[in-house]
Amino acid sequence: MKQKTLLSIILFNLLAFTAFAQTNLKVGYADVEYILSEMPETVKAQAELDDVMQKLTKTRDSIVEDYNAKLEDYKKNANTFVENVKKEKETDLMRIQNGIQDFDTDIQKAVNYKKGLLLKPIYARIGELIAVVAKAQNFTHIINSQIDGTSVLLYAEKTTDISDLVIAEAKK
Repeated sequence: MKQKTLLSIILFNLLAFTAFAQTNLKVGYADVEYILSEMPETVKAQAELDDVMQKLTKTRDSIVEDYNAKLEDYKKNANTFVENVKKEKETDLMRIQNGIQDFDTDIQKAVNYKKGLLLKPIYARIGELIAVVAKAQNFTHIINSQIDGTSVLLYAEKTTDISDLVIAEAKK
């Protein structure tokens, strides 16, 4: 009985909302990732991100080169080391190897953090541009057409896509 009552209330509210909403509702959509890829600021942000990545990769390559040199030395001279020196060198190699793995994790975190910092103002500007275009085109709602590369629109007319209008507004 509770389910029927709840279902009736939900259905009534849905019908009432639909009846009121049809008078002024105009829904459009935009592909924010597509807009982001076309924004002039994105090129600059990507260049800055590439620069950070290049510096971190250069540092990592230096550490790996040092590790490989020590590993080769260990392999060549393992038979000549006294047991405690051999264990010390093995511990040192393991420490460096673990350090490389930690550095890889830190690189990814640093790049993601920097990417977030660089993209935040661009996404804010995209939001502002979408609002300008939506108001100019008399849309009441704009939906992002995809999330993480997956389309969330089941159906939409191409005429309600404002992505190219937003890009044109950005280039003014």
